[in-house]
Amino acid sequence: MIKGILFDKDGTIIDFFAVWPNLAREVIPKFIRQNEIADEDGTIQKDLLERIGLSEDKVNPRGAFAYKSYGEIADDICAALTDHGVLIEVYIIYMQIKDLFKNTIKNSTPVYKTFTDMPDLMRGLKKKGIFIGLATADIQESAEKMLNDLYIMDFFDYIGADDGTRKPKPNGEMIMEFREITGLKADEILVVGDTFNDMLFGKQNGTGTAGVLSGVSDKEDFDDMADYIIETVAELPELIDKINGEEK
Repeated sequence: MIKGILFDKDGTIIDFFAVWPNLAREVIPKFIRQNEIADEDGTIQKDLLERIGLSEDKVNPRGAFAYKSYGEIADDICAALTDHGVLIEVYIIYMQIKDLFKNTIKNSTPVYKTFTDMPDLMRGLKKKGIFIGLATADIQESAEKMLNDLYIMDFFDYIGADDGTRKPKPNGEMIMEFREITGLKADEILVVGDTFNDMLFGKQNGTGTAGVLSGVSDKEDFDDMADYIIETVAELPELIDKINGEEK
């Protein structure tokens, strides 16, 4: 019986492609300028984007930018810079990248494109008695801004995001926090996300998993780790009814 849903954010609740690739292509050049890195021909910029999984017209579903936290992305950037003979401490990279993304978002007006009427979806889930949580690699401030801008913050019983100390997915810390708040068992929770990492997050920690095709992944990218695959979160109410009906 599914009694709780733990949502991923980007690619699941909102359209990843409408926000993040353009932001990254704005932030990486700012990072290079901030550190006065010589890159006249753009080679380092191109390499940094590719290292985090962004080519000119594609996002790698297993690349860092598709699912990793800022700390993990900083590790990948640090390794890429080292290959170019540029030595910057990974913690400094982490702080700079996090602040650059936060400030760029704050100074812009991101369009949070969704895949259905999210307040209506949330109301429907609550009517079914479902606990609702968020588990994202994004920072706390950015995650809360998105929920507020979409007018769905009050539906969430739990918000798990990068607060500087919380372990990123697929570590099970956010699932445990959600369970502690709701009193749910792991097998009463459905993790819903758009990456293999989301599915691994659920599978390793005893929950059900539902992959959505609205983000960076195709069916094969889930590598048989998704118990269910749906086009978008709009199909969740029907899926929950199906799962819970089968288990009665």
